[in-house]
Amino acid sequence: MQRIIILVLAITLLCAVPSLAGRITSSSLEHFFEIQQVCPCPEADEEDEVCREFLGYLTVADPFVGDPVCTACPGILAIVPGGPTWPNYIAAAQESPAISYTIKNTTFVKQTPEIVQCADVFPAHKVTQQGTANIRLWWPLMYECPSTTYTLTILYGTPIAWDDDGAGPNPAAWVHSEVWEWHVDADLDSLLLLLQLFHELPFGKDEVPLISDEPLYETLIGLVEEAITAYNATDMAAAAEALSNFELEVMDACIYDSPATPIQTGTGTGIANTEENPACCKILCDVEYILATTGIGQPSK
Repeated sequence: MQRIIILVLAITLLCAVPSLAGRITSSSLEHFFEIQQVCPCPEADEEDEVCREFLGYLTVADPFVGDPVCTACPGILAIVPGGPTWPNYIAAAQESPAISYTIKNTTFVKQTPEIVQCADVFPAHKVTQQGTANIRLWWPLMYECPSTTYTLTILYGTPIAWDDDGAGPNPAAWVHSEVWEWHVDADLDSLLLLLQLFHELPFGKDEVPLISDEPLYETLIGLVEEAITAYNATDMAAAAEALSNFELEVMDACIYDSPATPIQTGTGTGIANTEENPACCKILCDVEYILATTGIGQPSK
């Protein structure tokens, strides 16, 4: 009787080995990218003149059309899965020949950071989406604060034990994890583009620019260029002073209604700061990040 029990136990253990081996999970493959909230606009070609200035009768060769006027475009995180099984983001699909796989779970998380400037407008929060058919693939970045992260995690299995070359030591496994992370970045150059973008995009039913005060716009551009020059010369004190003056100008210019009569420097002009168009707070949020990440810091007084 004892010999039969031992034999049954041995057979049970032998049958359990493949099941245990099938649970081996490889180390996650991690991919990290910096993404920009604002991008330089491509110049219009000869067949596309919709974003150009008009010069009247001031030129001879082309009396009506001048240079491109669209200088900045909103950044967008555009994710292309490549199909319902996300082959563009699966290492097994990149092998030659491709290794068959089955997706177990797909999760997408957007995490916004805690900030000081306008924390009530941009509170820290998390958005989680799960399931390959439920993940949003198009994420505009214009009003996203720097350090916002988007993380795509895909868990999948392969019918054979396969080494996906994750962080070692990494034995061949049946279960694999792929992690893709995008981090919203900002610097002095992107701040300059952000100002240009807000000077070109409309605000409210009257469609005045988000930055509707022309002299203010020129002042802000000048202060950022001053900070860039100082930073490139490693004069952090001068860069900090320029950005401090920049912040004060922005704080004094926030407006909460679209100006019906957008007179330069007149009542109601400034920088939009509404729930749907928080341009003023977005600019301040970027400056906070730039001061903290470039080593410029606050001015010493």
